[in-house]
Amino acid sequence: MRKRIMRICIAVVMLCMVVSGCGFGNGGHGAYMGFDKTEYTIVAEEDTHGGFHGDGSYYLILDCSSNPEEALSIVREWKPMPLSENLNLLMYGGEKDGGVYGYKLAEEAHWPEIEHGYYRFVDEQSADSADDSGLFDRLSYNFEIAAYDTDTNLFYFFRFDT
Repeated sequence: MRKRIMRICIAVVMLCMVVSGCGFGNGGHGAYMGFDKTEYTIVAEEDTHGGFHGDGSYYLILDCSSNPEEALSIVREWKPMPLSENLNLLMYGGEKDGGVYGYKLAEEAHWPEIEHGYYRFVDEQSADSADDSGLFDRLSYNFEIAAYDTDTNLFYFFRFDT
């Protein structure tokens, strides 16, 4: 009897771990920094999260040309492009203070270099979630970054978890 109860408890715990690991982010629907993907045309989307810790990335590209006024109202409080120096190094790579940064996450997120638009950054590992100054002082990343290209009316969203 005791072994049976133990097996049931183990099965329940494992089931809870599997279910919680699969329920990432917005569950495939809803708003991404204010953009509801059901209201725009999805250009590209991919989620590589998985495993026990849920590490991976998620990117979403939306064509907002059907309603650019709504998109501009969402991003009006965001920061104007270009990205900050740290975010630019993280997304596109480069050199700073004699160090080479080869992350190039823009390739994974399918982001072009955006000249005109707005961006928003949310760091889940910082007390000030919009502050990117401590990005390179840690061993893992858990953040979301989005950009809206006003030249093409495309919205880019990227979530990165390590």
